[in-house]
Formats: sequence, C-alpha cells, structure tokens
Amino acid sequence: MLVYIGIYSGLALSAFGKQSQRNTLFFALSGVFLVWFMGFRYETGCDYFSYLHRWINFSPPDSAVRLLQGEEAGFAFLQGSIKASGLDYTWLNVAASTILVLCYIKFARAHQFAPLILALLFPVIIIQLGMSGIRQALAGAFLMLAFNAFARQEKLWTAVWILIGMQFHASVVMFLPIALLAGREINTITLAVSLAILGPVAGLLLADRFDTYESRYIEGTVTSGGAIIRYALIFMPLPLLIVHRQKIKRAFPEVYPLLKLGALSILALAPLVVLSSIALHRLNYYVMPLSILIFVYAGAVLSKKPQHGHLLAVLAYGGYSLSWFLISRHAQLCYVPYQNTWFLETVTF
Repeated sequence: MLVYIGIYSGLALSAFGKQSQRNTLFFALSGVFLVWFMGFRYETGCDYFSYLHRWINFSPPDSAVRLLQGEEAGFAFLQGSIKASGLDYTWLNVAASTILVLCYIKFARAHQFAPLILALLFPVIIIQLGMSGIRQALAGAFLMLAFNAFARQEKLWTAVWILIGMQFHASVVMFLPIALLAGREINTITLAVSLAILGPVAGLLLADRFDTYESRYIEGTVTSGGAIIRYALIFMPLPLLIVHRQKIKRAFPEVYPLLKLGALSILALAPLVVLSSIALHRLNYYVMPLSILIFVYAGAVLSKKPQHGHLLAVLAYGGYSLSWFLISRHAQLCYVPYQNTWFLETVTF
C-alpha cells in the first residue's frame, strides 16, 4: 500500500503550485517512471491473469479484413504485433502503458495546472483502471484526447478519437454525440439534437453488443459498492462549479464548455446509482477526467493562491486512495504487494 500512496504523494507535492502547462522535465521523468511502474508490473492488477489468459489463447486473424471485422480490432492488432515480434506478455503491458501515459500527459498538458491533473489521475485512472482493465483504459485514454479536441471546438477530431477508442473497448462509442456539441453552446436543446443525430449511429455500432450489455448491466444481479463511492468522488466538485460558475467562466472561458459538459455527464450518471451500479462502475472511469478538471479549475478560483484551493482535490483523492487500500478486498488481493519484473519475484514493496 505504501508504495502507491508514496507515489501519489510525490506526484502531488511535485505538482503543487505549478500552473504552467510545459514543465517538460516533470512530464519526462513522470512519464518514464509511470511506463516502467505500470508496464513492468508482475502479477499486479485485478485483470492481470485474465489478460494473460487472453494472451496465451490469442490467435491473430489471418487477414486484415478479418481483423477489421472482429471486435475491438485495435487491441487485437496490439496483441498480434507484440506476439509477432517474439516478445512475451510483459511487453503487451509495456506497450499499452506507453500509449496510456502518452495520452494522459497529452490530456494534462492541454490545460493549466497540468502537473496536478496528472497527479490526480494516479489513484483511480492509473492504478485502478490503467493497471487492470487495459482495454477500457485505452478506450478512456483516447476519449481524453477527444475531450481535448472538444475544448478546441474540433468536431471531426472529437469523433475520430472516440472511434479510435472504440477499437479497444466498444462502450466508449456512447460518447460519440459530444462531437456535435463541440463549439456550440451546451444546453438541453443542443444536447437532445446531438443525441438524436448521433445516438442511432452509436447504437448501430454497438448493435452486436446489446445482448451482452443488457445481461450484464440491466438484468444482472451483481452490484458494485465501490462504484457508488467513486461516483461520490467525481460528484464532489460539482457544487464548487455551480457556486463559482461565473468566476470560472471569466477566468477560464476557453475550457468552461468542457467543464459544463463534464457537469452534465456526471449528473446524467446519477440514476445508475439505483438502476445499475455495474454500469456506473464502467462509466465512472470515462467521466472522472472531466471531474478532475472541474476540481482543478474550481479550486483555482477558491482563493487568491490556487494551491490553497487545490488542496481539497489532493486530499480528496489521497483520502479515497488510502481508504480503498485499507478496506477494499480487491486492493489487497490484486495490488498488494506491488511486484515488478525488473526485480523478478524476490523483491516486493
């Protein structure tokens, strides 16, 4: 547990008070470390063995046509490329982690207080998703690039990044309607129009997955208590946005539409607390980066010194991480102790 809390503390302390988006040295060192830490993990992460099973039983498609016809072609291509190179399973994690970290850094550096944004991604997006559910993590990482494109009012690139993410986990395509919202004033009417236009397209792309999703997320009896706790975490900064929305809009007009989209997305997930905590578990990860942005930008206007306002976000994610490691059975089973292939099986933390 201490290794994860220590890394988060180090990232947060290194990032605290830094407003610049550049910080080249910070991102270079952090990026290399995170790729090493995530990619070379050994028997760490709740899906480590399920992906190992996939790896062992994976047979590359015999043609490009069959590859594109299959589900989540991007992940199949990634696995096939690593296997064709004669590398072992560890290098699949390294390759995936490299893509993830590049996307995380790209997402963070598109915003002010970029080092803090990367630090806040660590407890959940990096540990619980990036070091476990690789396919959804990759889809979510490309969705984060779509959020950047949305902030730049680029409809086409917003859609392109979402469709790329779909090649790793099909569920991300449900965010396709936001492409039509890029550059527009977001209100109930524009949101409804976007859903009406691109909603059927997303539905068509997910057609062969409906039975799976219905049995898993609608008719299923399995619940996820952790999802509700994580939803409370992503909901936490919303009151700050509502109370200080005019200040935030004046101080950060270029990013305010994205923050507003984030707020609407978080509110839209509220019914799932009752209807399907398993679906909430999945969707929390997609929306959390926007919640982190709300936390960071709202915190910046809470006091004259942004770092004072940012302390709330740092403590919230740090407190969540500490609590998760102390009370979660999954945390103890899947992440403790942390092991790394560089130290074989003999050295643990």
